[in-house]
Amino acid sequence: MVSRRLQPFGSTVFTTITAKAREHEAIDLGQGYPSWEGPDFVKQAAATALWERSNQYPPSMGVPELRDSIARRWERDTGQVLDPARSITVTSGCTEALAATFLGLFDPGDEVVLFEPTYDAYPVGCALSRERSRGMSPSTLQTSDSTRRSCGRRSVRQREQSW
Repeated sequence: MVSRRLQPFGSTVFTTITAKAREHEAIDLGQGYPSWEGPDFVKQAAATALWERSNQYPPSMGVPELRDSIARRWERDTGQVLDPARSITVTSGCTEALAATFLGLFDPGDEVVLFEPTYDAYPVGCALSRERSRGMSPSTLQTSDSTRRSCGRRSVRQREQSW
């Protein structure tokens, strides 16, 4: 049994797509499953780490060496310096990261605007943290001078420049 606030959501679109792909023996493009084995050097590194390093639960924010590596890569790619102890948290995936974000940043009753179409984990995250959410189509945006600008056919760069 699931809580009343989560009952409207049902299965995710990814669960539905995966089930349909299996049913019809189709290629599942829903979650980006690779159609090849991972590289041997990656599998070997994982096995070695399990044998030679701790195989216990990591710190809640992630293994410090991984957070340090992410910070170095971020700085190399963006030029922005991050403190890995304060600014980086490693999660098992996007949905876990989103749930932690919704639960950690919003209080019950906060209003969250979700741009539609939206990732199906966003409304669930709102329900979990008891926020009020409402959808908004990005095809029109209300600008500060109360004029409407169509953004549906513009590139991301054009939209950013117009804002």
